[in-house]
Amino acid sequence: MKNYELKVRNMLAQIAFVGTIGCLLAYRYFSVQVTTGLLIGLVTGSIYFLYLYRQVENVQVFSKQQAIEHIRGGWIIRLGAVLLVLIVITHVFKVNALAFTAGFFTMPALLFISGLQLVIRQIRDTKKCR
Repeated sequence: MKNYELKVRNMLAQIAFVGTIGCLLAYRYFSVQVTTGLLIGLVTGSIYFLYLYRQVENVQVFSKQQAIEHIRGGWIIRLGAVLLVLIVITHVFKVNALAFTAGFFTMPALLFISGLQLVIRQIRDTKKCR
């Protein structure tokens, strides 16, 4: 479990690093609406990631059927929260929705890259053992 928590902290640090660079570049080359959208997307994506982490952590004490229901119910809540934030920022704050989307999907992109690195490392280790 400690390794899992370390991976979560590492992912949040990566999101913060990429987000800082992205926000600085957006502020330098684009408008404030783009920077604000990117920042709100990063924060929303991080909260989404933490909520998903808590769900996975809580599933350990459930039976198989309860775990499936818990994850399905959480999916609806997470999707609804993201849609609510998207509606509010585009209609109330007049923030760039594409920048929000880019910020929100930073976390899945980093997870994909991290998984890809893991697979490449395992392939390399398998070739070394032969």
